[in-house]
Amino acid sequence: MSMNESGKTRMLVLGGYLGAGKTTLAVNIARSLKERRDRSVSIIMNDQGDVLVDTEYSKNAGFDTRDIMGGCFCTNFDNFVSSARTLVTSGKPDVIIAEPIGTSTNIMSSVVAPMRSLYPDEFSVAPFTVVVDCVRALDILSKKENRTEDVVDIIPAHQIREAEIVILSKADLVNKDTLEKVKEAVDTILPGIRMIESSSVDLRNMDEIMDFILSDEISTKTPTGEQNKGFAFEKAKLGWYSGTFDLVPKEDVDMYSLETDIMRGIAKEYGSKSIVHVKVLVESEESAAKMSLVEDTMQVDGIYGSRYIKTPGKLVLNARVVSPPKKLEDTMRALIDDMVTKYPMELVMTGEKCFTPKPESPSHFFFE
Repeated sequence: MSMNESGKTRMLVLGGYLGAGKTTLAVNIARSLKERRDRSVSIIMNDQGDVLVDTEYSKNAGFDTRDIMGGCFCTNFDNFVSSARTLVTSGKPDVIIAEPIGTSTNIMSSVVAPMRSLYPDEFSVAPFTVVVDCVRALDILSKKENRTEDVVDIIPAHQIREAEIVILSKADLVNKDTLEKVKEAVDTILPGIRMIESSSVDLRNMDEIMDFILSDEISTKTPTGEQNKGFAFEKAKLGWYSGTFDLVPKEDVDMYSLETDIMRGIAKEYGSKSIVHVKVLVESEESAAKMSLVEDTMQVDGIYGSRYIKTPGKLVLNARVVSPPKKLEDTMRALIDDMVTKYPMELVMTGEKCFTPKPESPSHFFFE
């Protein structure tokens, strides 16, 4: 089913915890729908800050992208709907993929259910899909972790309980035995939930994912608004940093090396368990590279053009770390200063924000 056939735009809300691989999956889905199914796709990103690496990454991949900043879709629901309508008006996409903030809770009751109930003539809302990181799932979901101040596990389990479909990301990075244990852990939380393995490397099961997105299957799950003080407690542990910098190279600058050194600097300052998700993007008109760090795992999410930046561009840095905001801000500023001494370039800050997320106050809350 497409917008042209039904008169409605298909909407997929893609939830999941920080660092689960939602953005990479969203872009891979969008590319596959475009190249293999001849469907047009637009994307809506979401963040607590005011500058988002993922938005730039999605735009660089060639997709019409909007973002809702300064809070979850749930607290900005009217803006979320307005952005979706703007995308429909401007580009007439067959599919809109919406990616909430990784710490969002009660997305079913505050976003998916209101969307399908209030706008049934405009949008066909696909089953709420939650992405689970196979590499971290057992640590997060097994409850074997000691309850230290760095442990964050209540929110990911709750996100699974809300799901109608679970996509197991990074399946190529774990062995078969681990994958089966991940499935058992997810099934324990939500018995019988449909699970689909995925990988950004081999794009396994992409046809199955596209099939349900383009089907007439809609979200029907009854939302149960779960109020848990632990959600706010876990979010309050996190420091969120967003910084943007104009980058002017004096000589060619190796983007891969620069981003790797930034990640290593953060890893050196914070233990792996404190690093929830760090993303850095360097781009100019000719080239761009994005890298991410989750705990102690660093990966290249995307690169185009030369690995060297030769003309003026920008650097965008997003970090979600178990840290007081002031310490996180000082760490990032010191790290940027260090990069300027190490590489032949100028970095001029154009925007910065560092904070602890505020508790969410959904503007719509549907539950039974």
